[in-house]
Amino acid sequence: MVVVGAVIAIALGAAYLSIGHHPQPRDVPIASVGSPAVAQAIEAQAPGQLDVRAVPDRAAARQAIDERDVYAAVVPGEQGVRELMLASSASNQVANFMRKTLGAATPDNVPRIVDVKPLPEDDSAGSSIPLLVQLLMLGGSVGILGFRSVLPRFQAGPRSGVLPIAALVAYALAFGLAVTGISAAFGVGTDASVVDRVLVFSFISLAVTASTAAMVSLIGAAGAAVTGTLFFVIGAQISGGNTAFEFLSPFWSGLGEHLPGGAGTALLRDVLYFPDASMTEPIATLAAYVGAGVLVVLGLSALRSRLPERRPRLGSDALAPNPAG
Repeated sequence: MVVVGAVIAIALGAAYLSIGHHPQPRDVPIASVGSPAVAQAIEAQAPGQLDVRAVPDRAAARQAIDERDVYAAVVPGEQGVRELMLASSASNQVANFMRKTLGAATPDNVPRIVDVKPLPEDDSAGSSIPLLVQLLMLGGSVGILGFRSVLPRFQAGPRSGVLPIAALVAYALAFGLAVTGISAAFGVGTDASVVDRVLVFSFISLAVTASTAAMVSLIGAAGAAVTGTLFFVIGAQISGGNTAFEFLSPFWSGLGEHLPGGAGTALLRDVLYFPDASMTEPIATLAAYVGAGVLVVLGLSALRSRLPERRPRLGSDALAPNPAG
């Protein structure tokens, strides 16, 4: 156990420190009103940290923020930046970085900083979405272990492909309703409709439970430990909730975007704060986890139902005469 504890400490410690130690922005997308030359000049102020794209006017810059194509927008003036538009609800970390990078005020109080997509007053730190996503990741792993205990046909039996899938959907809906209720009690995401919130929470939960169920069907209870470690222990740190993907290394950001936590964070942020943004990519990622999980569970169920039942072999004692006559 001492050796196992040391290995876990080294592995998780190295992973956590590589994720959070000295984060550096990489190509943070922002917009600049004006010509491409002006955009290049602004980008040169923070080499490698900003990816500045030119837009024709302020309305186009605001649209790019609303659609989550960029984190911020700059309106240049005669002497530098005249206005800096931020979206703290997209990432509080990026908003603070932009304030320090391009928002330093001159004696004439320029630039004017405008938060066009602020965080709600009840979530001024922006921590509610990552906390809710962590809850969904943890709930999915724990729920599958419970199903495995109470559903004897989870891994075998002719009807095992129907009952577990129905249970997974029911569990996801119940969990989605519960998370919607608790988030509403704290005033989180109440600008979005109740139906939208229930659907997005349930969809994220189903992606976790279905993929975890597939791993449990393949390797037993250890499958929940595998997905729990990947989705919750590691995935929560690289989901883009507490830090933007642009502040992670390419390896961690690429992995985080394609895990249920990263896709769920992006989808939840779009539903709650950016309804004009395209949701195709996170929905496709979550749907892939749902589809793969369902196919594995159904496929293994069909395979096991065709296998002959193993009957206990009779020992020598079974053939011995009964002394009682």
